[in-house]
This record gives sequence, structure tokens and C-alpha cells, in this order.
Amino acid sequence: MTPNKFDNMYYQNLPKGLGLLSSDRRLFSDPRTKVHVEEYIRDQNLFFKAFASAMQKLSEHAVKFDRSGEIRHRCDAFNN
Repeated sequence: MTPNKFDNMYYQNLPKGLGLLSSDRRLFSDPRTKVHVEEYIRDQNLFFKAFASAMQKLSEHAVKFDRSGEIRHRCDAFNN
């Protein structure tokens, strides 16, 4: 619904059944994850903090150096 904006709309759409994948829809139907979806719906800043924390953890995992890795110009495509 907001493709050019980074926000919590993804979570706002889950209770409406608008998750694209079945795994998306399960986030709201499973009681173990539903509480988190509801928190991120209510508090966009909480979502931003959780996202930043997850990105930091991922950035420290198996970091490749020199010729074994690359910094991509776009995260969804290999550099040419």
C-alpha cells in the first residue's frame, strides 16, 4: 500500500488478510507472533527499533572481506 515508503503498513495489512504469502498471513493468525504484529501496528517506532537491531545483527554475521564478497549497489541484485 505504501511501496515507496518504509513504514509499518505491512503489519497494518496483515489483520485485513492482505499478506501476500501464506507465511505472511500466519504471522497474524499464530498466537506466538500475533502479539508482535499487534505491537508493530500500534507503535511504528518500536518496529523501526526492532528492524534496526535485526539489521545490525545480520550485518555482523559472516561478514565477507576482500574478493570473497561485495557491497551491492542494490540489495536485490548482483553488481555488474
